[in-house]
Amino acid sequence: MPQPPLSRAVAEETIARIEDKLREGFRPQGLHGNGPAAIAVAGEQAIRDGFVGSAGAFQTRLRIAKDNYGLEPDWTLYRPRHYQHRPPGLPAMPSQDHVTEAAPEGRPVKVCVIGDAHDSPHLPNKDRFYWLGRFAADHRVDWVVSVGDWMSMDCFSTHHDRATFEGFAKPTFEQDLASFHASQREFQRGLGDWKPRKRITFGNHEHRAWKYDNLHPDGMSHSQMVEEAFLQWGWKGTPYGEYWFLQGVGFTHIPFNGRGKPLAQGQHANKALVDTIHGDDHRATQITDHKSGPFRSPTVYSAATALPPGFIEGYANKGGSTWRQGVCLATIWDGYVREWSFTEMVLLRERYSERLAA
Repeated sequence: MPQPPLSRAVAEETIARIEDKLREGFRPQGLHGNGPAAIAVAGEQAIRDGFVGSAGAFQTRLRIAKDNYGLEPDWTLYRPRHYQHRPPGLPAMPSQDHVTEAAPEGRPVKVCVIGDAHDSPHLPNKDRFYWLGRFAADHRVDWVVSVGDWMSMDCFSTHHDRATFEGFAKPTFEQDLASFHASQREFQRGLGDWKPRKRITFGNHEHRAWKYDNLHPDGMSHSQMVEEAFLQWGWKGTPYGEYWFLQGVGFTHIPFNGRGKPLAQGQHANKALVDTIHGDDHRATQITDHKSGPFRSPTVYSAATALPPGFIEGYANKGGSTWRQGVCLATIWDGYVREWSFTEMVLLRERYSERLAA
């Protein structure tokens, strides 16, 4: 198809506008990162200047410049902003040691992050879920994100055979679901009229239903029933091990290695490419591991547990513990966690417990 007429002068100006943005530190085509690309920023500037009427028209001129005149931006002109020690256009001055960050785009998003809650019929008191809902409502969060293991799902645990005494005490699937709905009722009661969006990245405990279905192909999908139970309360789910992204920040139950196995806790920050929030290790940690190159090194946040105050599962309570019980509050903006706090469950009990108030 013949291209519409475009003078060489206009084609050269189109290329020059993109190259100006590369010099200012905007990303070249194909480079992963946060913030806008040079083509997008140049297109926006061209619209403001009256050079084109729309972003699509700017893209069309870029394509014609290549097809008709063989003109393409010199992508090597890109210089990361970390290397620019003075704003473009100012007179030359002695080298400065400091660097600055461009203003973030969009708006901050406030997130209530709930770690492993391990809800179970063996923990019949659901007060903590009311406290969590009150906390989210009081902070007027945009999102509530559970990083998995909201349910313990001991009915499908393979650690104890039902022929053993401990196995005999395992709940049924119906009891686990009833307990889950009780926890959600309390959480919703705590939220009141506040309606944040909800997401869960399923953990290894919820994944027990998927493993059980695979080993017992009897036509009954317990995993589907688990998903439907969460959807009933407004929670959309991300499969175990996968990442869900909010403004460039990754949420997952546990980071995996290249073989599809959970990473050791000490490797989480070392392997991360983006700011990451996860659960599973039951710790309240914040770790940054240096990455080479002119990019901000990512930080990995562990969301602790949402178990009752001081509660540690029997398999981990025989010595000094790193487990923490509480809730996290994050502010996410343009690819990074800009604010992070952890509030222990004992403080939530102090603030919100109706029994203490009575």
